[in-house]
Amino acid sequence: MTAPRESETIPAVIMRGGTSRGVFVHRRDVPAPGPRRDRLMLDLLGTADPTRIDGLGSTLSSTNKVMIVGPSDRPGLDVDYLFVQGLIDRDGVDYAGNCGNLTAAVGAFAVDEGLVEAAEPVTPVRLWNENTGRRIVAHVPVRDGRAAGDGDFTIAGVSRPGARIRNEYLDPAGSTLGALLPTGAPLDLLDVPGLGAVEVSIVDVTNPFVFVRAEDVGLAVRADDAGLVGGLTAPAAELNADPALLERLEAVRAQAAVRVGLAGTAAAARVTSANLPKIAVVAAPADYRAASGSLVAARDIDLVARMVSMGAVHHAFAMTGVMCLAVAARLPGTVPRRVAVGRGLDDVAVGHQRGVTTAEPAFDADGAVRSVTVDRTARRLMSGLAHLPVPAGTAGRTGRAAAR
Repeated sequence: MTAPRESETIPAVIMRGGTSRGVFVHRRDVPAPGPRRDRLMLDLLGTADPTRIDGLGSTLSSTNKVMIVGPSDRPGLDVDYLFVQGLIDRDGVDYAGNCGNLTAAVGAFAVDEGLVEAAEPVTPVRLWNENTGRRIVAHVPVRDGRAAGDGDFTIAGVSRPGARIRNEYLDPAGSTLGALLPTGAPLDLLDVPGLGAVEVSIVDVTNPFVFVRAEDVGLAVRADDAGLVGGLTAPAAELNADPALLERLEAVRAQAAVRVGLAGTAAAARVTSANLPKIAVVAAPADYRAASGSLVAARDIDLVARMVSMGAVHHAFAMTGVMCLAVAARLPGTVPRRVAVGRGLDDVAVGHQRGVTTAEPAFDADGAVRSVTVDRTARRLMSGLAHLPVPAGTAGRTGRAAAR
């Protein structure tokens, strides 16, 4: 495929997967890895404009994504897919890590696009994530030969119920850094400017995360006049309006990136490893009101958590984060394990900005993470042709991530 010209188009589908939305394209329609593909991704999302009004991306990390999907030649697998994260603070894309929410739509896309043979009532789609080198089995409800969009299953952060898609992430540990505990320990001490020594846990399941206690970054849970809580459980907009808080969290995240070898210095981590590791703040269960106004009861969750994605507190909670946190909460000695209150169930319930999301980790007898299973919904929103701008430009602005 040549560099985009004014008259050129690319077939595209816009889908919601979980609490994310992204542009889906066939691998056959995009260039091979390299500057031309990077340029197409940038033009497709419109990352050159900070408002994203000249593309299909947005100013939220959860809706500024692309999935490149194609048939798999790997034995025992049906579909390969590559996740592309559009940066929100500059013109660039990142191929590091995976998106758990949008992965929920890959299986449905594969069914509808004929990449697998549809079988009712549920079609298992065996996926390979190229970013992390991990397998996922998506169990996609099918009706009349197409992925079912409607149903009675609800998830926090999406108002409309849909068909339950059950995704099993197989052997998810060490997806990026090669080990469940990349530093070899469940607890690490980071020397963070402005905070001093901070206890964290760095865990790599589906994506690497650094977990820190709320009180250690100035977000202790506090009660308000109504007996509910603020601080960590305050609305995301309130947390994002506190630049000092965001700077503290980024300082912790950057030091963690250095500790696991993703960057040589904390300053470099802010540029060359802006997407990974992600950071999440955790606290013991507490009653609070979700963004919808509904009450989340402490008895219904194992812990409260908020995560940061691309420099901003997430409007809900990334599914890769829920899965990583669910495993971390089962590992002795970790920060999440220390604050979690077990409900005595197989799954781990995470209380976040939009409500409650659960993930079910499974371990082998030797303690290895066999799988993590999550339930999501997905829906096709639009299909057609995306028009690409001219001039094609160069790939020089995309930085390290886009040059991978």
